[in-house]
Amino acid sequence: MNKTILEILEGKHVSEKEMKGLPSYLVQEEITDSERAAFLSAIHVRGENFAEISGFSEGLRNLSTLGQFPDCTDIVGTGGDMKGTINVSTAASLVCASLGIRMGKYGNRSVTGRSGAADFMEMVGYNLERSENEIKRGLEEDNFVFLLASHYNGAFRSFSAVRKKLGHRTIFNLMGPITNPLNPRRIIIGCTESEIQDIFSRVMMMQGKRAMVLRGNDGMDEISYEDRSMISIVGERIENREIDPLKIVGRKIESHNVTGQTREEIFIRTIEGLEGKNSDASSFIALNAAPCIVLNGMENSMERAYTLALKSINNGITMRKLSDITGGKAQEVISSVR
Repeated sequence: MNKTILEILEGKHVSEKEMKGLPSYLVQEEITDSERAAFLSAIHVRGENFAEISGFSEGLRNLSTLGQFPDCTDIVGTGGDMKGTINVSTAASLVCASLGIRMGKYGNRSVTGRSGAADFMEMVGYNLERSENEIKRGLEEDNFVFLLASHYNGAFRSFSAVRKKLGHRTIFNLMGPITNPLNPRRIIIGCTESEIQDIFSRVMMMQGKRAMVLRGNDGMDEISYEDRSMISIVGERIENREIDPLKIVGRKIESHNVTGQTREEIFIRTIEGLEGKNSDASSFIALNAAPCIVLNGMENSMERAYTLALKSINNGITMRKLSDITGGKAQEVISSVR
């Protein structure tokens, strides 16, 4: 058995470098699920430290078939808040791309919710399977590319059977938002728990990222539209701030305008938000685009960033961007579902 895994089984903590090398060992065909399960269970019982989480995420990212294009930003959430909201992080990414921010959006199909980022992008006519050249061209020409996590990082598949059998949280539950193979230098991460917010913040600081890690006080893995949210701003140090959506938006956002019971309802409300036809959805999207705009230095306050994002939506700039990145397919799809 691998020396690092043996140390973990003995209850020892290992270095970031040692953890970085583990994924390439564990995905080998000759490694049994029993050994993978032993590693996952041991580190779950003992608990992971920040260096181990950071190292493991870097090791997984390095297994991707893609080259790295770090000069971009990602807006990504852990999911699991069970709120049934519109595809707000994807929509916010489109807004930011329309403003000239290079967005490398990483996401997957829905597991616990009704519609994931990949579900939305597929429905809008975006080709999820792209070559490295197409990805590079998308970033350079359209300021936007969407990466389907399961397609570009097969390492997760090597552990899927074991994770299902174990039935408990593993280190992989923390990996989704921090394994974008593009390795973006700037990242907005949404999560549902204060403990996870602290973990992501510290890991991002260890990796030298500029980041904002946010959490709605109501358990939303976005900036909440109906409660205050906590934002951890990561640079050379971590600064925590609380924001009130009412002070930024200036009015209450109604839940029924930004949620849906089916994938189709969520899709339509997301599109209406991007078009500016559903003012509550537009405001919710702009609210979650604001941290990315501030992080990239386009504005210096959430209020000004929100106003800029909403202007892009209401002026039709965001929908033109969506049309561009789908080669005009988005308008055809939207017309067919109405």
